[in-house]
Amino acid sequence: QGRFAAVLLEETAGMEVSRYVHLNPVRIRGLGLDKSAQQRSRDGMIDKADAAQIRERMQRLRRYPWSSYRAYLGLAEAPQWLTTRRVLEMIGRGRWAERRKAYREFVETPLRDGVLESPWERLEAGVLLGSAAFVRRWRERVSGNTREQPQLRRLRPRLTLAEVVRAVERLKGEPWEQFRDRYGDWGRDMVLWVARRHGGLRLRDLTEATGGLDYGSIAMANKRFGKRLETNRSLRQLYEEIKHQLLQ
Repeated sequence: QGRFAAVLLEETAGMEVSRYVHLNPVRIRGLGLDKSAQQRSRDGMIDKADAAQIRERMQRLRRYPWSSYRAYLGLAEAPQWLTTRRVLEMIGRGRWAERRKAYREFVETPLRDGVLESPWERLEAGVLLGSAAFVRRWRERVSGNTREQPQLRRLRPRLTLAEVVRAVERLKGEPWEQFRDRYGDWGRDMVLWVARRHGGLRLRDLTEATGGLDYGSIAMANKRFGKRLETNRSLRQLYEEIKHQLLQ
């Protein structure tokens, strides 16, 4: 589909990439997981699947013959050229049967939720994929011709949630704990927007940081805030001030 591209991948991100690849067979319209369905989920309009559709997703994934997923679960013998050990070691400790079960849960849980997040949404300047610490550590080691690779000019440390929260706290003049759970609060929605858009945080990270908001609520808050930015000049000025503080 284009030029060869290489991404420097943190080992912990390998789990997400492995899941992303293995879920390819079920990203189809017939199962409600195609690109348009995923865009709706990012906009907060998650299509709830019934038990029959979820079961169909699971069966298709586990029976798909042109994938290494069955070997990872122990449902088929792995060919000699394939190693599953490296990824299964990342899932945690225990017997191999326990690791296979944990990996299956990790891969298949999004099929129940209907939200298949792509790790590539958090790709830093087309070069790095990993945690904020990983990006910070490697950004100065990545070299190249910025004329030929303009993405290198955009490579900067990824914001942390704590940095975003502190910046919004200063603007609001109150602690995060006081406005974190307020529905529609511009400060809470600003934190979610900036952390997702400029920090590359996953929905899962934000659910934990907001006291348990589900994926749909966070996606809807982001969509709502984006529309407010288009029409509310004062809010736009606050957003520009936040960006100036954090991204200068």
